[in-house]
Amino acid sequence: MAIAPVTAAVFPKTPAGGKVFRPPAARFFGWAWMVFAAANLVDIIWRGDDDASLVAATIMILGCGIAYVAGLRPRIVADDEAVRFHNLIRDVRVPWGAVERIEGGDGVYVHAGERRFRAFVLQISPRNRARMEAKARREERKLPDSVAEYVRGRTQTDYAVEQLREMAEEQSRRPSTGATEPVVTWAWPAVVAVAVPAAAFLVAAVSALV
Repeated sequence: MAIAPVTAAVFPKTPAGGKVFRPPAARFFGWAWMVFAAANLVDIIWRGDDDASLVAATIMILGCGIAYVAGLRPRIVADDEAVRFHNLIRDVRVPWGAVERIEGGDGVYVHAGERRFRAFVLQISPRNRARMEAKARREERKLPDSVAEYVRGRTQTDYAVEQLREMAEEQSRRPSTGATEPVVTWAWPAVVAVAVPAAAFLVAAVSALV
């Protein structure tokens, strides 16, 4: 019976009517590592019987923790109450009443008073942005003029910022209810997912060397 709350903490459901923004590539590589690690762990359990196998197993499990924290967990969630940044090991919740503006560029930023919060996902370097814009210009030739004008120079980050701004504008017309202060909390499932395997790896490595 205790599995459900833990599962909800690790993979929380998206609220009804909410929007989720996260790069598909990160999820793909995160799940790819999970499958790779599972296959290797089965082989280690089947064949391994020494200290080296134990070290290898802890490395696989640590890799799963990193894949979850860096690939599967990070996302931006926006619903009727707030916008939330689920970053590597911390969560940021900014109620719409506290949102002053949302910025894009090299990432997604939310300004609330004197504080500025940045999402881990959808970050883009100037070099990658230039490359994506060049690719978009090549693709424009295959699109109708009206569509090409809309997508010109836009990245996934830009689309996310645009939709978040639309939600913020819509929410600004509604009366503010509930808390209006940003809240930053540690994501303990993410911390445990990395800290425990890392400690197990250190113990296994020291044991193998002694």
